[in-house]
Amino acid sequence: MGVSYSENIILFRGVLTQEEINQIVKKGAVKILQTDTMPLDVPTLQKLNDEYFEKFPDTELRIYSYADCDLSPLAVMNKIKKLSIESSSTFLNIETIYSLNAIRHLRVHTHRLPDNDFLIKIPNLIETLEIDITNKSFDLKSLSRFECLETLGLYKCKKNIEIVSDLKQLRCLKLHGITLPSYSFVNKLPNLKTIAFSRGNIEKFSELYDNNTITGLYLFHLPKINNLDILEKLPNLQVAEICQLTNVEKLPDLSKSKLQHLCFENMKNLFDFTSIGSAQHLKSVSETVCPTSLEIDNILPMIQNPNIEQCAFYTSSSRKNELFAKLIEQHKKKCEANTHIVRKILFPNGKM
Repeated sequence: MGVSYSENIILFRGVLTQEEINQIVKKGAVKILQTDTMPLDVPTLQKLNDEYFEKFPDTELRIYSYADCDLSPLAVMNKIKKLSIESSSTFLNIETIYSLNAIRHLRVHTHRLPDNDFLIKIPNLIETLEIDITNKSFDLKSLSRFECLETLGLYKCKKNIEIVSDLKQLRCLKLHGITLPSYSFVNKLPNLKTIAFSRGNIEKFSELYDNNTITGLYLFHLPKINNLDILEKLPNLQVAEICQLTNVEKLPDLSKSKLQHLCFENMKNLFDFTSIGSAQHLKSVSETVCPTSLEIDNILPMIQNPNIEQCAFYTSSSRKNELFAKLIEQHKKKCEANTHIVRKILFPNGKM
């Protein structure tokens, strides 16, 4: 049915001709090769497996459907290393992926997994696993079998989440829509570098204070958080992105912080950036979707910090943005958002 191309994504639909397969191979390595057309065509998948994924194993195969998604045709895909399967309904023949032993990165998005033993049956050499399901009773106890797991993303599911402390190779933990009575298990992860929290009812992070391993932090839409003391209390924190924390009005003392890159987005009530003026290691700072009422006096501490090389602040007022940019450039700093820098460090695979 055809192929379309963008910079990092190739979309294919239905049955592909040999010429179309050749063009995909000629395009070379991309971030994602994806389809949303059901049913999946076995001969097409076989050719992609043998001719494309054999050469470009780091390309992710993404399959997404707005109806039932039959995975049985994937049985021929023994070369794929990265697989993302998404369905607004359910998966049929999910056992097919249990035999795909080359998989090292797996993302699953659906309302409910049809097999409660999913974690017991998928290949145990997986290095990245992301589970996005609405079934809060899904049991995580079998996560301990993934001794090579370095990145784990959990969305809503939290039953027996404490088992995560057994994942001694884990470097990145992403918790989305998950509220827990305690997060102390995080401190038992000796190799953890990045932790992300989003859309939960977390009230405080005090259990993580003095954690020496965490160097990267991502916080998004946490309505009950009213301070950012964690920026000061993580002694080796180097990179942080803070988004939509509407109850935060000021920053902690950052004079002794090791922060190098700090990114804000839509912090409606944060106007006091005084402490950034004394941040000794900060190289870049920016905020997108700033409050319209943000003024030059608010951002002066950042602009005047001699250690900061790059900064930018964007409101809905183009006139004000121009004033900010002019002042930044007058202080011999690069006027550009640092979002791409921060996310590349926090999430090398591009997924928050």
